[in-house]
Amino acid sequence: MPLWPAAAAVFFGLLGAGLVLKRQGVGGGRLFLIFMLLGGAGQVFAPQNLFKLPQQPSYIEATSDPVAANLLRVDALDNLFGWNHQDGAGGWAQRVGEGFWRLPRSNPASGLEQSEFLNDHWYPITPGQTYTQSFYLRHDGREARFQITFFTNTGHHSVPTQMEPVAPGVWRLWASYTAQEGDHSLRAIDFFNAGGDWRYIEVGWAKLEVGSRPSAFSWGPTGERSLGWRLQWWLGMMLLGFLVLQGGSVLKQLAPSWMAGALLLGMGIHLGYALWQLESPPYEGFRPSGLTPQPNLLGHTSVMLAGLVWLLGGSRWGGAALAVSGLLIWVTGSRAAFWGWLLLLVVWWWGLGRWRWSMLGVLVGGAFLLAWQPEWLGRLSQATTLDSSAQSRLVIWQVAMRAFLEYPWTGVGFGNFPVYYQIHRPQGALEAITGHAHNLWLHLVAEGGGLALLGFLLWLGGLLGWLIRLQAGRVLALVAVVLVLGLFDFSFFFAGVYYTLLLALGVCISRFDSSPQGRHRIPG
Repeated sequence: MPLWPAAAAVFFGLLGAGLVLKRQGVGGGRLFLIFMLLGGAGQVFAPQNLFKLPQQPSYIEATSDPVAANLLRVDALDNLFGWNHQDGAGGWAQRVGEGFWRLPRSNPASGLEQSEFLNDHWYPITPGQTYTQSFYLRHDGREARFQITFFTNTGHHSVPTQMEPVAPGVWRLWASYTAQEGDHSLRAIDFFNAGGDWRYIEVGWAKLEVGSRPSAFSWGPTGERSLGWRLQWWLGMMLLGFLVLQGGSVLKQLAPSWMAGALLLGMGIHLGYALWQLESPPYEGFRPSGLTPQPNLLGHTSVMLAGLVWLLGGSRWGGAALAVSGLLIWVTGSRAAFWGWLLLLVVWWWGLGRWRWSMLGVLVGGAFLLAWQPEWLGRLSQATTLDSSAQSRLVIWQVAMRAFLEYPWTGVGFGNFPVYYQIHRPQGALEAITGHAHNLWLHLVAEGGGLALLGFLLWLGGLLGWLIRLQAGRVLALVAVVLVLGLFDFSFFFAGVYYTLLLALGVCISRFDSSPQGRHRIPG
């Protein structure tokens, strides 16, 4: 995201755009305006509610108790599962209708009895505040016993559990806990199997609330983005992108080699921190993300920065940046970034001129060495393998295409694809939740529809046309790298990719925009 909150992005974007327009900028305003208007228009007509909430049973609707806010999301039970010490997680809940999800008593694979039932959603809590978990339950036996646990960041806190009949064959379970010093997050819902003669249970209508007793059931947040949020985010993205592009008129006042060195130093700091994460116990088992939110974003950013260093400092600086970027991609294991890096490496090699053939031996030798010892590549050795991660992306792409076909012009709304995926993911999908569609084009049409895609194509076509006429080969190569990254992930609008590309374009414009007529400026 360009800046948070989005309202601040809009304010500073409008202020900055006004200041830029008072003096001659590097252009591009019309392209951004068209992109902004088409994408924004689609959001106005996008669906406002994706969740179709089930009708509440009569024994819930008849409750006249006061209603407290439900802290659980409406999809809180979607990834409910059983757990035991031997198997770990297994026996995922199956939807059975009427707002209930069925869980088997034993793990279907091993036949071992489950000791705990939970989902992996975490919620912030405040020490000293009392919280109550509650849910409705059905089972197929004559007797069933359970104990709710409040599992916080400090461990399990098992508490006395009430099991009250509310209708024939239906009980409401609830328990309360006062958060202790050191508690700051809670996993809910979560309860232990305490015995009985049942073979399966059905759980529904869960609630987490502030208070010492359960109140009447109410729906929690859906996670859907409001129209105001979506428009603010989109307007802020376009305005700040336009301002970053104008940075070219500032960069031409600085020494390119100094800028290249500063960027390379920043990449080195990221690499050092990521290597520390790789060896640090708190991060054991996780892919390092450096100072970015996520490993793939660090890998993608490193490729883009290598391209910008090459553009600013020439082949020597670019070669050093490619080496650091390659190490960052190896540390993060980002396979999409690896493909983008290979493309940038080929273009950099071709730009060496008469030195390219002497460097070819080094590159070929390195390739043969890695082919002989592929384990040195780590996770990157699976770049062509259709493993579980790749298979899960195929499913995500199918859901994204379904969203586009269902809402072809508007999409489901910016920021709403994770919600749509929760609702429509196939049974048994490898990923229970996802933050994006892992593909630039599919994510754009899923959330913004045909209007956003049209705006993007006009924006991209205008930039490419200008770069081709100007024969700006290095910036064209960086655009190609962005599009390769976009085939396997959705990082285009992440600052490390989006702003780096626009800065590279701004640098290129500032170099060619030396005539009084400004004939080389980007149109608009």
